[in-house]
Amino acid sequence: MSEYAAVELRRILVPVDGSESADSALDHAVSLAKAVGAEIHLLSVVDPYVLSTVVERKEVEVELEGIVQDAAARVRDADVEASTTVEVGFPHEEILDAVADDGIDLVVMGTHGRSGLQRFVLGSVAEKVVRLSPVPVLTVRTDATGTRPYEDIVVPTDGSEAAEPAERLGVDLAGQFDAVVHALSVVPKGRIRSSETVAAHEEAARKAVDRVVARGKSTGVRTSETVDHGIPHRTIVDYCENADADLVVLGTHGRTGVERFVLGSVAEKVVRLSETPVLVVPSR
Repeated sequence: MSEYAAVELRRILVPVDGSESADSALDHAVSLAKAVGAEIHLLSVVDPYVLSTVVERKEVEVELEGIVQDAAARVRDADVEASTTVEVGFPHEEILDAVADDGIDLVVMGTHGRSGLQRFVLGSVAEKVVRLSPVPVLTVRTDATGTRPYEDIVVPTDGSEAAEPAERLGVDLAGQFDAVVHALSVVPKGRIRSSETVAAHEEAARKAVDRVVARGKSTGVRTSETVDHGIPHRTIVDYCENADADLVVLGTHGRTGVERFVLGSVAEKVVRLSETPVLVVPSR
């Protein structure tokens, strides 16, 4: 591992429900925690609004308590500090409350939960958390591709100020894992205004990837750079697949006023479609 200042991720929140998707997310959280020296807080949520009786709610509470304790044992077996909580309420609200109340720096969660049991449906929950969380959120699918520790990290950017936090975190994590950063900027097809030119968009995209590369060089992180044309979210997903990427790090908001790379909708579409784990970093 190259010499690099530690990323400021001290507490990682992992919602667990016993699903394969949540288990996959926990594996990624452990890798990250070991790399940056963080502790993991495990949270399970009893959603009483989908349970018909008090007896059923009590059974679910007992089951989820066992799930968080089993997850904590896995974390501690990896020499990472763990704490646990079981809460009652709407899952996404309890997750966001934990972020606010427990000093959480990063949320790592699965994108699909126990939909068959209707207890903790992480598909919709994950999207709500990504949309509302004030801290970065890493979403992991059950069939997530890539390797750990991370070797190839894709950082899509449009060069806006809103993209800078994602660029910074992507490069920082690459420094921790001695990974390569693949800087990517997409010139959207069919969204060029009459007052602009394709060349101007390409120049902006080139400056965007150059900024990521410069950040990487200043910290000793290896980089590559690509400017591509296409539908942004699809281009990002395809690039990650072709590059055998282990992680994609992108922002939640982009050049909304200029309509070049609206990262709000792009991020949500990438989360929904990407087999590569997606780390969404809010601009605020």
